[in-house]
Order: sequence, then structure tokens, then C-alpha cells
Amino acid sequence: MKKQDVISGVLLMGLSAVLYTQTLVDPSEIMFEDDIDPMKYPRLLILLLAFLGALLAGRGLCLAPVVSAVPIFSRRTLGIMAVLLVYAAVFTTVGFFVSSFVAAFAVSFIMGWRRLPLLAAVCGLSVVLIWLLYTYVLRIPLPTGTLF
Repeated sequence: MKKQDVISGVLLMGLSAVLYTQTLVDPSEIMFEDDIDPMKYPRLLILLLAFLGALLAGRGLCLAPVVSAVPIFSRRTLGIMAVLLVYAAVFTTVGFFVSSFVAAFAVSFIMGWRRLPLLAAVCGLSVVLIWLLYTYVLRIPLPTGTLF
């Protein structure tokens, strides 16, 4: 049994339960003009998180413990945490495009991707595809930002 996986899986399932209760509101209060329930997508993601938490906990129960030489916290972990905190802080000010591109680029660079032209192209394409998905498929507006 891997205790860390079981604990992480149970915590994810608990977090999912708490988040799911936050989506339970009267649909008549939040329906858009074209009868789109904006809580469907968050509920789907929350259920996916709960399912993956259950898989992680089940995996932890079935596997033998393995001692890993990889540290839990490293400079990479701290660097990614810093990037994500800055991303969250400037997201609404700078807007989706710039902040997401810079954050994706920085996280990929920290994780070791060094082919910079390809990295820039992949980050740019990813941001555009995510914007198209949110704008045209899910009909959820993304922040444009006050600076750009």
C-alpha cells in the first residue's frame, strides 16, 4: 500500500465533493439567454477529478510501497509554484492571451524544454485553441485584460 497515493486520492475525492456542492444552485438564477447551464462544464471537471482521485486511491491500495529517490520539493517545484502564483495574480489585469502564453512558456522551460522556437509555437497554438474552445464551444468569455 502506498500511503501517499491513498491520502492524495481521498483528499481529491473530498475536495471534489466540496466543489460539487458549490455548483448546486437554482438553474433559473444563472441560465443564460440561450438556455445554457454554465454549471455543466464545472460539474463534469469535478466528477473527473473525483474519478481520478478514486483511481489514485485504488492504485495506492493495490501497489506495494516503493521508496523513491526523487525529492517532493525541488527548485523546479518552487519555480512552477512561483510562476503559477504570478499567473493567478496578473491573469485579469494582463488578460488571458499574454498571461497564459508566458505561464505556459515558463513552466515548459522550467520542466526542461529547451527548443525555444518550437516551445513558443506550441504555447501560442495552445493558447489560441483554448481560447477557441472557451469562446465558441463552451461560450465562456475569457478575461481580455486592462493592459492589453
